[in-house]
Amino acid sequence: MRLSLRLTREQEPYWPPLEQALLEISAQQSAMVRAGQDPKEALGIGAGMRIYGVARPFLDQLREDQKAQVRARARAMGFGSIASQI
Repeated sequence: MRLSLRLTREQEPYWPPLEQALLEISAQQSAMVRAGQDPKEALGIGAGMRIYGVARPFLDQLREDQKAQVRARARAMGFGSIASQI
């Protein structure tokens, strides 16, 4: 995702906290799959709000075309309500 956004030097410092949150949710989803649970359960409102809170400073730095990419990715991940706030 980071590469497709083509972040500027000024935007780069805002990426690591978001990347970490996304990696944690991904790990949680993987653990749920291994336990025979629905991985979508990891994408509850709490996770969405956590990502949004971490992502806000990053999103504030993005151009409109970059924000459109992030919205599309958020919708694909099941965060449609959050995507509409970007």
